[in-house]
Amino acid sequence: LGTTKSRIHRHLRTLVSLGYISQSGTTERYRIGSRLIALGQAASGTVDLPSVAMPHMRTLRDRPGHAVSVGKIEEDGIRILNTLHGNMQIDVGVRPGSLLGFANSAQGKVALASMPEHARQDVIPETLAAGTKFTITDRAELLAHIDNIAGQGWATAPNETMLGLNALACPIFNSERAPIATIAIVSLTEVIKTPPEQSQIEAVSEAAARISAEIGFEKQKSSLLQEI
Repeated sequence: LGTTKSRIHRHLRTLVSLGYISQSGTTERYRIGSRLIALGQAASGTVDLPSVAMPHMRTLRDRPGHAVSVGKIEEDGIRILNTLHGNMQIDVGVRPGSLLGFANSAQGKVALASMPEHARQDVIPETLAAGTKFTITDRAELLAHIDNIAGQGWATAPNETMLGLNALACPIFNSERAPIATIAIVSLTEVIKTPPEQSQIEAVSEAAARISAEIGFEKQKSSLLQEI
């Protein structure tokens, strides 16, 4: 660049402080930051979420050993984009392409909890169909339940989508701080209990946070889901 190392270093530190470049605390090497990623996304208008999420899905799958799914938030529910099988003796999961409901799945409920209240009200129908006998069918009860999920940042749905199954889900946010997807581990209710083990919550929350950061999300101290 035809200038001194000290001047380049000052420029780098400025870019780091603004969020356009980040520096590894371990290797001290520089990489693009969340703001630069957000600019790139604004220019391209797209993000390949399955590709970004896959390495984090593998890490999450290998950590507790359960099946992992990533789903996109759509108008009518959560569309599963990708699934990794678990490495346990008995494996359960969700098929890619499946559409999970907002009211009776962990993925759907955590998506509702991460939306603004007015958007949440628009999505939840007046009449709720029962997937199983454990599904919440009272709208007021569901809204109160969603408020609790918003406070904790994760959701489960034991026996609500299918008897004997449970999932633990967290939301994924984009550079505009909007929820666009969910990541979840899926297993038997005996394995993912309610409430889940703290290690399971931490594993899913960390995976969601890493994916969100890679697609440009910047956490604020006042964030609804500050834990991730």
